[in-house]
Formats: sequence, structure tokens, C-alpha cells
Amino acid sequence: MTKIMMAIGLAVLVSGCSGILEKQHPVCNGTALIGGQETSVQIYGVRQVANQTQYQAGDPFGWRWVSKTNFIRTTCDK
Repeated sequence: MTKIMMAIGLAVLVSGCSGILEKQHPVCNGTALIGGQETSVQIYGVRQVANQTQYQAGDPFGWRWVSKTNFIRTTCDK
């Protein structure tokens, strides 16, 4: 019985802390033209690849690295 309670307690502890490591704060914001409508997108990272600026964009881009050309304006410095 004690082992079961310890296993349950460990599972609760691990699941409760699972989101802490994944949370990131956006570094800037951008506006993308999606389906003819302006959509606000949070940007979590900026990098240069082969003289092309890429942004790690949140929803609706699925937190993927996308080209700067996908945005009509941003608040990013780079």
C-alpha cells in the first residue's frame, strides 16, 4: 500500500511540474497575413540562417521556425 501511495505521489509531482521547463516568454510580436486577415503572432526566437531571418513563431505557425517574409510587420529588432 505504501508503494502505491508513493507511486501516485511521484506521478502527481512529475505531472504538476512538467510544464515548468517548457514555458517560454515571447521576445517580440508580429502580424501575419493569414487567409486575408491580419493575425497577431507571438515570436519566441530570432535567428539568422544563410542571410535569412527566421522567427520561432507560436500559434498558428505551431512554434516552428518560419521566414521573416511570412510577417507584414514585427516588433523584433533583428
